[in-house]
Amino acid sequence: MKIEKVTIKNFKSLRDIQIDLKGLTLITGVNSSGKSTFIQALLLLKQNENKLFLNYGDTNCVNINDSYVRLGNKKDILYEDAFKENIEISIFRYDSILLERDVKCNLIFEYETLKIVSNDYNSDKLDFNIFFDSTFQYITTDRIAPNILYTVSDEHISKNNIGIQGEYTAHYLAEKHHQKLKIEALRHEKAITNQLLENVSLWLGEISSGIKVNAKLYNELQQVNLTYAYVYGKNKTNEYSPLNVGFGLTYVLPIIVAILKAEPDDLLIIENPESHLHPAGQSKIAKLCALAVANGVQIIVESHSDHFLNAIRVATKQGILKAEDSVVYYFSKTSDSMETKVEEININANGSIDAYPKGFFDQFDDDLDALIEW
Repeated sequence: MKIEKVTIKNFKSLRDIQIDLKGLTLITGVNSSGKSTFIQALLLLKQNENKLFLNYGDTNCVNINDSYVRLGNKKDILYEDAFKENIEISIFRYDSILLERDVKCNLIFEYETLKIVSNDYNSDKLDFNIFFDSTFQYITTDRIAPNILYTVSDEHISKNNIGIQGEYTAHYLAEKHHQKLKIEALRHEKAITNQLLENVSLWLGEISSGIKVNAKLYNELQQVNLTYAYVYGKNKTNEYSPLNVGFGLTYVLPIIVAILKAEPDDLLIIENPESHLHPAGQSKIAKLCALAVANGVQIIVESHSDHFLNAIRVATKQGILKAEDSVVYYFSKTSDSMETKVEEININANGSIDAYPKGFFDQFDDDLDALIEW
């Protein structure tokens, strides 16, 4: 089931915040304002999912350094002005059967010992989409770079997962290239079939026209060869290594695959989808996200891209995405405090925005004003 609300207390710069999630939740703001901290809080829940449902004990301590998130020393994770206070991270969803209450899963632990002190366990918490490998996919900012060969992981592929860096994307494509899309609306308008590999190529072609991607598994080497070719007119180029095409194509490939393999109620967390992409490519990825959300996928995006935001606004105005299915949160700090401030911004049905806080994608206007004054 989808997450509908997140509350966080005393975790790094997040003293006490509440984030109401929608189908698409866009997290943005200035550098070092707490955006990544919000995502780290969710990943910390995921990383400790097995401990959330155990009895408390001396060995039941929160793991702050593992595969999903590495936070370093425990002294760095407590809110600066807190003193011997617990850190609390909670997720909620509304129970449609028991209308009078929320279903909650929370992680409350002591800063000094990292020991879990409470979690209000009940079996309903197992329904959260973040706690199932097959329904959760996190794609970090630091994604796979162009290479000749990529590693394999039968374990990740069996869990419908491509790795947090997208490091098993090539393996997934090699094994699942004929897999049918679970959401028909994600099928590209030029696709002949609804098979994964064809649609990955066509959506990638929105960024670099005519490109086709292929992945070949070499079992004896436990390696996958990823290649690209271009179709122009009736001709097709040779297969090219990722080293010989644009860096951004391989960098965005895990995001496209993650979205196209998704099912309704899946949760995707994607950091900086705009990295290494031309503005037009950034808009296309935003449109693909909007289509997925409109068909039941829950997506949390951290982004600095006004092109991504504007493409979501366009998708809303065009009716691809309902206004109530998206929300934007602007993270900032004041000069006299280390506490993150969060402002909710809504996109209306006509694509307009209901608030423009200082620093919210206003640099273009500021620069233009300076040029006019000059």
